[in-house]
Amino acid sequence: MVHIRKGGCGTPLLLLGLVVVCQHVVLPAEAAWHDQASPELVKQWAERLGKTLSDVSRKVTRVADIKKMYKQIGASIKKRDGETLVSEIKQNIEEMVQEKMDAVKCIMKWAEEESYVPTVRWEDLILEEEEDGDMFRYRSSKFSPLGDEEEFPQPTPEPPLNYTTGIAHYRKKVPLVYYQPLELEPDPHFFNIPVNTSFSTVHVPTNVFDRAPEVIEAIQWSKKLDPVFEANFRADPSLTWQYFGSAKGFMRTYPGMKWKMNDEVDLYDCRMQPWYISAVSCSKEVVILLDTSGSMTGMRFSIARLVAHSLLDTFTSNDFVTVLAFSDTVKTPIPCFQDMLIQATKENVQALKEAIDNVPIEGYGNFTIAFSAAFQLLESYRDGRGREGCESCNQAIMLITDGVPSNLTEVFETYNRFNETGEMQIPVRVFTYLLGKEVTNVREIQWMACLNRGWYTHMQSLEEVREEALRYLNVIARPMVLQGDQHPVVWSHAYADFQDRKVSQWLKEVMGQHMDRENELAYTQAEEDRRFVIGADHESIKARKVQQFQLMTSVSIPVFDRFGNVRDNTSVSAELLGVAGLDVPLKMFLEKTKPYQIGVNGYAFMVTNNGYILMHPELKPVVQGFPRDNFNSVDLTEIEMVDDDTVEARQPNEDTLKLRNSMVAHEKGSILDIKIKFALDDQRRINVETRDFFYIPVNGTPFTLGLSLPPNYGTFSIDVGEKFRKLEKAGITSANYFHGTNWRVHPDWVYCRYLHDNIKNFTTPEERLMHFFKKKDNEEEKWKWFSDPLLPLDVESGEEDHSCGRRPVPEDYYYCDEDLVLGLLMEAKAINNWFGTDEWVLRDIMNEREPVEHFNITMRFVSTHAGLTRWQYVNAMSGTERFGDFNNRAIDEDWYKATILLHEESPDSILFNVPFDAGADPDQTVTAFTAVYHQDGGHEVPAAVAGYKFPIHRLQQQLYKITETYASPSCTEKAGSTDLCGCASEEISCYLLDVNGYVVVSDEFNDTGRFFGDVAPDAMVALKKIGAYRQMVLFDYQATCINQTIVSSGAADLFLTPVRWVQGLLSYMAGQFLQVAVNNYMWSPVDAANSFYDDYGEEVSSKEAKDDDEDEARPVYTYTKVESDPCDKIRLLALVNMTSKDEPLVYEDPEPEILSFTTAGPVTEKNVEFVTDDSDDEAMQGDQPEKEVQEIEGGVDGEAKYETENVENEDNEEEDEEDLATEEPTEEPFIFRSRSLVAKRVPNTNLILVVVDNLSPEMDPGPERWDADPEVVSYQNESFPCYKLPINDLPRRRLEGCLSSHRLEAEIDKCGRATPSGASLGLGLLVLSLAISLLRVESLLF
Repeated sequence: MVHIRKGGCGTPLLLLGLVVVCQHVVLPAEAAWHDQASPELVKQWAERLGKTLSDVSRKVTRVADIKKMYKQIGASIKKRDGETLVSEIKQNIEEMVQEKMDAVKCIMKWAEEESYVPTVRWEDLILEEEEDGDMFRYRSSKFSPLGDEEEFPQPTPEPPLNYTTGIAHYRKKVPLVYYQPLELEPDPHFFNIPVNTSFSTVHVPTNVFDRAPEVIEAIQWSKKLDPVFEANFRADPSLTWQYFGSAKGFMRTYPGMKWKMNDEVDLYDCRMQPWYISAVSCSKEVVILLDTSGSMTGMRFSIARLVAHSLLDTFTSNDFVTVLAFSDTVKTPIPCFQDMLIQATKENVQALKEAIDNVPIEGYGNFTIAFSAAFQLLESYRDGRGREGCESCNQAIMLITDGVPSNLTEVFETYNRFNETGEMQIPVRVFTYLLGKEVTNVREIQWMACLNRGWYTHMQSLEEVREEALRYLNVIARPMVLQGDQHPVVWSHAYADFQDRKVSQWLKEVMGQHMDRENELAYTQAEEDRRFVIGADHESIKARKVQQFQLMTSVSIPVFDRFGNVRDNTSVSAELLGVAGLDVPLKMFLEKTKPYQIGVNGYAFMVTNNGYILMHPELKPVVQGFPRDNFNSVDLTEIEMVDDDTVEARQPNEDTLKLRNSMVAHEKGSILDIKIKFALDDQRRINVETRDFFYIPVNGTPFTLGLSLPPNYGTFSIDVGEKFRKLEKAGITSANYFHGTNWRVHPDWVYCRYLHDNIKNFTTPEERLMHFFKKKDNEEEKWKWFSDPLLPLDVESGEEDHSCGRRPVPEDYYYCDEDLVLGLLMEAKAINNWFGTDEWVLRDIMNEREPVEHFNITMRFVSTHAGLTRWQYVNAMSGTERFGDFNNRAIDEDWYKATILLHEESPDSILFNVPFDAGADPDQTVTAFTAVYHQDGGHEVPAAVAGYKFPIHRLQQQLYKITETYASPSCTEKAGSTDLCGCASEEISCYLLDVNGYVVVSDEFNDTGRFFGDVAPDAMVALKKIGAYRQMVLFDYQATCINQTIVSSGAADLFLTPVRWVQGLLSYMAGQFLQVAVNNYMWSPVDAANSFYDDYGEEVSSKEAKDDDEDEARPVYTYTKVESDPCDKIRLLALVNMTSKDEPLVYEDPEPEILSFTTAGPVTEKNVEFVTDDSDDEAMQGDQPEKEVQEIEGGVDGEAKYETENVENEDNEEEDEEDLATEEPTEEPFIFRSRSLVAKRVPNTNLILVVVDNLSPEMDPGPERWDADPEVVSYQNESFPCYKLPINDLPRRRLEGCLSSHRLEAEIDKCGRATPSGASLGLGLLVLSLAISLLRVESLLF
């Protein structure tokens, strides 16, 4: 182990008996440093270059003329108050939210009314009537044929095995079911999925018997919801999918559609979805007691594991859960989860599942200590531990065992009986799951549940587990059903639409044609969409719109059976009918925030009651093309990072915690002047800005709205003045300002829209906008602003009001956003004189030709505050439309944000930017950006960003020319001319770096775009030491670690081919059967997300291999299996720490800095390791012989501890560890040296001119090396998700409207039963035998 501790400058270090003091010399400008480049000379070069670039920018972008035009057309500046703005946004969101809640309440109302079944029930009719094809028909999402309704319906195919089981279960006549055909058409409102808006379709999962009388009965009465769905859609055309999830297991979805199954086993069950579970069970606190005593071996523990997995799948992020494995002792399978309830996030649930699979079976079962531990843990939460707002949370213990040895009444009397209010209180429900066929003390375990408000289930086989695990939900919902009046409306956490099983395969078909894993391109966030556009053939993208996934939330409400006691009045009934719900795209929330009103570098975000991000510009559901299964449990403290001195991972700042906790508590308030650090350009650049935060609760939801604004320019906004409003009213022809094709508007902003957006199929936002402009110009009608009242249609007389009082919207109704449209027209007029055409006609009178020809400028552009982007090419024939296709998001573009930040630091400066891979293309261009600010009334606000492009080598030539022209006199005399002076001299190297340390110009073109620490490591460290750059620590808590494994099969495998074919067939049959019966890998949103990308997670190739006995070449197939895991990463990024007014900074090292170098000895103090992760850039090529590990402790600048670990071959690892444990640490010298250099900020730009001495050889900075690549954070003795436990202890606000008890519940006598065996035993044995076969051939499958 090599251990290096750095001594700061000026700190005496003992080295070989001598005291050496390190020295960084910052020489004054007048000191002589080098004949070729003295500090004074470098300063002159930088100032000359800055002036030249500033003159070019002024002539090319016409910024001064655009500013004048803003004044001429009457643009004004208005004060913007953060509290007022966040309240306005809240009101917009609440109006939209109320519309969705009204729709779902309407479904609930009609479902409860239409569910009434007369005295003669469907079960009775089945027994009396003959088979009638017209009697039991429904439209199936899986089995209905596509065709005309007039065609003869197809009969039910031969029933699968579970149908036979169901028939054996009922032991009575069951009907035939006919599936009605479906007439479907693609609808753009539903992502071009074929649908029919005149009816709904029914999905019945594999584990539900759709010929059971109670299922048929529910399917038949729920058909009456179709008019309700349709009325909702007509009253609110923005609705997407509406559905009713029945407690019987089926789901009715509107509009009608056919699910794409692709021959996979259908394991989707609506009752396992978060929107269903949260609606019926509110917030839960649950302890699962898993019996791991010696009697639980074999099939019993296989069933037990599956029961535990199935129960864990019924929890959401609103629940807290733990698993206690017990025999003669009680322990948590995951040690870091000990003595606590864990929030049931996806990563926590997955960790519990994996731990359960590895629990040892041994000892005897001590049920007393197990129940005591469970009750005590739950009691600690009842007494206030993590109980904010959870006084009515449902608490439960779930026992999974093969039997109880004795009566446990004493335990329940001690911990679960209270009489504080005069009535017996039983705070904890007990659910018991008895496993196995031959069991004892059945009555004891049954009464254990019945006397503790629970449910008892006896399961004898694997296939019973899935259905039985869901029964407890109806029991927990009883108090809510009994009170009957209040229906809590529940909003889910965020999820991606490709995780929704009903549409995931359709979306895969729509989006899959554009996904290319070989080029590491995928449809993920907007950034990856733009990467695709850049890399695609331009002609091929003209005809299609870039498709990307959407984030969603769901709103749902429980539906009660109000007629249960009418049908059977012998006992109290409290049954659920199901849950009504609908999906809401999060883009609807985003649209209501009106980002153009918030302005550049400001943003709105939303946080859930758990502190998790619902909506935030930095939320990353997909990373590197891989869906993240835990993106909806990203805490606010993991995104908003304060610029402080903290370098330890997962140490949130107090201001961030205060903001988070206030938002979780649903409070209104603000926190001002927080210095936030944030990343741009795929987290390769970092910046710092002071922000003001405002927050306010969104009524009717568990969400809190937040708003972040810069305190200076963020407090004002550009406004359409009265002068322009008068011009517009006088009759401006809107289309006059939108000539040509080289213009785009922000694709995500709503300028104008038909409420029924499927009546007009626009292929681009620009086409939609021009349609409304022409509609107004040609028809001479007034604008229909969003604020105008809507005049809905009346319901025809005599028609039943299925819309619950809401009226349908006319099909041709549209609206426009007044501020946005008028702002767009004003800005289009302001830039029209210079950017109104596609071709840039150079005008000598404006001195445009000279700079264009000198720098070979190819195009210019401007992007405005209202989302308009226009661009021109010097030669229209040489230009393409690509620029606008991936630079059309105006104030949301990173370059737009960075340009405004630069202007705030240094007004009227130019930002130069090159691609990170620019060095690979000698024809690559540099892009220059400059801000356009409008001034009025003593204030100024950002109005636009203008820019241009030219070849990088022209910037290099200009630098060389200036340095040659103003070369050192001594160099000129020595060389006889200036050709070999300045940057052309071999004695120095000149670099132009940007404010984040990336190379813009270098002597070696291959260096362009790279981080300077990779190009000249010693020089970058020297820049840090003299204060030119500040080293910034940026943690990425949403990172993904990519693991790639190469799998191959060769000619040698052919020897076993006949056997493997048979084994493969058996294993395939076993796998298919196990998916249905065992359900060990049940479908979940995460699985759907992974399957969505499965086809793109493998790279298949083949190569030739020769058989030893044959000359014929046989193909060897290899493919790369790609998997992703969540992880934390760190970057050490650079941010400039000098201004253009500063004198040149000089680094010279006459007396090198000495670092103490510990060569051996055990590590006694450790906090966080940062392990380099190369998997982001290329496939794994096997184990690397060495790894470097850097450990940072304390401050970054001058207080860092670096640690290097040599990883040897496996044969020597133990010996090395023994040596390290016994060997004493020894001190050896490490001498840091760097070449001398001078650095000067180029005025009016984001560039830093760095001149490095080439007379000295390049030095190795050793442990000081500055690498900006991401590194994996490895936590000592902690793995994922244990290192996220601090988040588990942060405050939460539980769901409102929860009920945990009701006085009438004691009168309910139903508390469980044993499931019938019948065909189940044989089925279970078949499962077991096939599972053994599957294990034998597992290597063949993988």
